[in-house]
Amino acid sequence: MVSDFNFFSIVLIVYLNSLMERFFMGSIINSIAIIVGGALGLLFRKGFPEKIAQTTLQVLGLFSLVIGLGMALQGQEVIMVVISLALGAALGEWLDIEGRLDRFGSWLEKRLNLTEKSPAKGFIYTSLLFCVGSLAIVGSITDGLKGDHSILVTKALLDGIISIPFAATMGVGVLGSAVPVLLYQGSLTLLASKIQFFFTPAMVRELTSVGGVIVMGIGINILGLQKIRVGNFIPALILIVLILYFKALFG
Repeated sequence: MVSDFNFFSIVLIVYLNSLMERFFMGSIINSIAIIVGGALGLLFRKGFPEKIAQTTLQVLGLFSLVIGLGMALQGQEVIMVVISLALGAALGEWLDIEGRLDRFGSWLEKRLNLTEKSPAKGFIYTSLLFCVGSLAIVGSITDGLKGDHSILVTKALLDGIISIPFAATMGVGVLGSAVPVLLYQGSLTLLASKIQFFFTPAMVRELTSVGGVIVMGIGINILGLQKIRVGNFIPALILIVLILYFKALFG
């Protein structure tokens, strides 16, 4: 009986390992890169003069605006993008997504006895920044469709580098963004492998456009120009896919 249980356990472990390697390896590498980059940022944090830290944050804000604008301009279905963003924002406000993310970050701060000023802020910003980009979408889908991790490995290098100044200026919450990155990208990879026929080039393009608008909102928040509850825009990423699907179905 014990030997049968051990055999079953070994088979289960081998199966889970193969499943993880097949569907999540690219996302795992990405998450590790964020943790390593964030840890380096925390290590150098005390050596960052306040003026340099503020300037670095401003550069990141401007960079987010540029990246977001480039992504947003890829869209061709402008009306659909606007509708998905409007409805998604309304749904997000009703669900209070950003408030929940903020409370989760605060819970994490108390749970781990963190002393940084606002890890929740770094957690929210970097989670959105790392999750809604075109590399996350295309890389995860490519990983699921072809088992090709190369795009996500490239994204991992970029995210790791970006995590250093973010963690240095916004605290340990940046490291926590590795979790939603793993869950989001891993879920997209698994989903893409199961419904390969569903994600058309148009869906990826317009999804990237919606994500670009969200990234622009993050850049505006980082620069302190306006307080935009970008976390509540997350449902728009799902709505744009559904809208395009039903448009193709009935149009």
